[in-house]
Amino acid sequence: MAFSDTLRLSEDQHALQDTLRGFLAGQLPPAVLRAALETPVGYSPELHARLAGELGLTGLTIPAEFGGRGMSQAEAGVVHTELGRALYPGPFLSSSLAAGVLLAADDRMVAEHWLPWLADGSVTATVAAADEAGLWSPGPDSVRAERALGGWRLYGHRWYVIAAHAADIIVVPAVTESGGLATFLVESRSLGYTASGQLGLDQTRRVCVTAFDEAPAVLLGRGDSAAAALNLAERDLLLATAAEAAGGIGWCLDAAIAYARDREQSGQPSGSFQAVAQACVDMLAQFQDVSAAARYAAVAAAADRADAAKAAHVAALRAGEAYRAVTESAIHLFGGIGSTWEHDAQLYYRRAWSAERLAGGPQAHRAAIYGAAGH
Repeated sequence: MAFSDTLRLSEDQHALQDTLRGFLAGQLPPAVLRAALETPVGYSPELHARLAGELGLTGLTIPAEFGGRGMSQAEAGVVHTELGRALYPGPFLSSSLAAGVLLAADDRMVAEHWLPWLADGSVTATVAAADEAGLWSPGPDSVRAERALGGWRLYGHRWYVIAAHAADIIVVPAVTESGGLATFLVESRSLGYTASGQLGLDQTRRVCVTAFDEAPAVLLGRGDSAAAALNLAERDLLLATAAEAAGGIGWCLDAAIAYARDREQSGQPSGSFQAVAQACVDMLAQFQDVSAAARYAAVAAAADRADAAKAAHVAALRAGEAYRAVTESAIHLFGGIGSTWEHDAQLYYRRAWSAERLAGGPQAHRAAIYGAAGH
C-alpha cells in the first residue's frame, strides 16, 4: 500500500469519527458545555467517565497489555478532531500526553502501576514541561531535581500545564544535580506541589502554573530516554492541537454555511449573500488545508516516518494561523452577536488563540522547520 493511500480514513476510523461525533452532539450540546465551564473543575467528570468506559478513549493509544486499545496517532488524530469540534473541556489530551511518557519509563513497574488506571479513566494526568515562554526546551529556569533522604525532590515552576488542577499525577522534566535531563512523576496530593490557575482566553481548556517546592518525585527516565520521551510528547501535543484546529474550523464552516443558507432563504440583498458565500469558500479552503496537514502528520507519526517531527510542526503552524483567521472571519460574519457570550463563535476564537500559544507559537515552529538560522 502506498503511503498516500493511508491518508484516507479507513472504515474503522470513519466509524470512530461518526460514533464520537454523534455521542458528543448528544451529550455535549452548547448549553451543557457552558454549564460545565461554570463548575469548579470546568468539565463534567461524569461525561469523561462515559467517554472512558463506553468508548475507551482514555486508553486509546495505551497498549493492550496495560488495559488500553493500542491504537496509533492516526486514530488519535480522528478523536482529537472531534473533541476539537465540540470544544471538549475534559483532561483527555493531558492524560494521553502523560501516558506516552510513562510508556517510555525506564522503570517498567511504574508503567505497570499507572497505565491501567489511565487507560480506564480512573486517574487523570498531565505533563508539566513548558517554561514561561511556552517552550519545552530545557533552560536556566528548568525544574531542578535533587537527591534526598528517601528519594528525589523537585524545585521550580512550569507554565501552561493543561488540566493540572484536575490531574492525579504530573510528569515533569527536570535537570539533575549532574546537569542531565530526567523525567519524574509527582502525585498531586504530595506536599510541596501546587497548581494555580493561569489566566488565559480559553475557558474550554484550563491551564495552570505548577510549583514544586521540595516535592517528592519518582524517577521515570534519564538522559537520552528522557529526551526521546519528551520529544514524542511534544510531537503528540502538536498533532493533537492541529487536529483540534481542523475540528474547530469544521464547526465554523458548518455554522457559516447554515448562516448563508438562512440569508438566502430570507431574501437578504444578493451582495450581502455573496460576501457570506465567499467567506464560506475561504473557510472551506482553510479546512481542507489544515485537515490534510494534520492527517499527514498523524499518519507519518503512526508510520514512524523520518519526517514525522517536521510534519507535526508544519501541521501546527498551518493550523494555528488558519484557526485564528477562520474564527475571526466567523465572528465578523455573524456580526455583533458573534463576539458575545451568547454565540459559540467566541469560544472557538478563544480556543484558537490559546491553542497556538500552547503549542509553542509560530516562531518556534518555523525555527524547528527551517532551523534556528532560518535556512
